[in-house]
Amino acid sequence: MGFTRHAAAVLCVVFLTVSGARGSDPELTKDFSIPPGIDTSKLDGSFFTYTGFRGGVSTAPGETGSKKATVVEFPALDGLGISFFLMSFAPGGVLPPHLHPRGSKLIYMIQGTLTVGFMDSNHKLYNSTLEEGDVYVVPRALVHYMANLDGDKETKVIFAFSSSNPGSIRLPENLFGSKIPTKVLEKSFGVSEQVIEQLEAPYHKNTTGDYH
Repeated sequence: MGFTRHAAAVLCVVFLTVSGARGSDPELTKDFSIPPGIDTSKLDGSFFTYTGFRGGVSTAPGETGSKKATVVEFPALDGLGISFFLMSFAPGGVLPPHLHPRGSKLIYMIQGTLTVGFMDSNHKLYNSTLEEGDVYVVPRALVHYMANLDGDKETKVIFAFSSSNPGSIRLPENLFGSKIPTKVLEKSFGVSEQVIEQLEAPYHKNTTGDYH
């Protein structure tokens, strides 16, 4: 099953219904927002068109790949309380635990299977294995993860958010790559200094990536 207009339309209708009831972004007091410096007399449909998803997403073996349309890439989203991501998981690809402080996430499965789960404030895990056509929601600011545990098939998904810029707090990187004192982490996790140093080691290389 490919990335079709029908699939995108279904997701957008569902998501706009949800986000329209309670968006995360400030309410607009006009039809739409126009960045400074743009001549409104010359505004046309191209301002409301984003072409960044053309060609799909390429993914290295065991990794994830993504393209996104937030207010940063697509200024027409400013104030609308929505954004859109296209993502691919190669077999074995994982998004480690992370959260989005400014938006809930809606996941629509295009192809393959995906193991997902989020934790609520009582530390209960809500996990599921998604298949083509499934929709899964992650409430705003809750820690969640995703993984393609299928050893043979690539997974493709659409993410939509109830914010034009949902943000991402990456727990492994934020905890072990943020220069929190080692003694604090030792006490917090009940492990030795050596273990903390091992967990911090990957982030000494200053590697970064997008978590969605």
